[in-house]
Amino acid sequence: MILEIYKSWVIVLVLHECIHIFLVILFGGKIDRVVIGNFFFIKMKKVAISPIIINCSVSFEERKNWNLFKKSLILLMPAIVNIIMGILIGYDHLFIKVFSIFIGINSILPIPYLETDGYLMFKELQQAFREKKLK
Repeated sequence: MILEIYKSWVIVLVLHECIHIFLVILFGGKIDRVVIGNFFFIKMKKVAISPIIINCSVSFEERKNWNLFKKSLILLMPAIVNIIMGILIGYDHLFIKVFSIFIGINSILPIPYLETDGYLMFKELQQAFREKKLK
């Protein structure tokens, strides 16, 4: 049971980060680093993997031609996919269903300390409004 919970958590987290990676590459960005887990990392080029996975992250270089729409897709689409997946998955995969909705909602929330996707999107909106105000 505990292994099933942990496996479901890891599947949902890795899927979330894979969507970030896919969209960055799709829009011509460059992946700096992918971190999967928290402690005792095994490092391979740009990827650091740990056997203890509580959270994951992806850092990337954005292109100069990215507008606010592309940035918002990269930051918020994984959370949207998580929520949709949580709604559509059947109850035979209950933990994946619950974790998908949990991670999707928590990713959208603008929590500064955790630097969630929602917080990063909030910072992008602030920057866009500042640039628009200066023009």
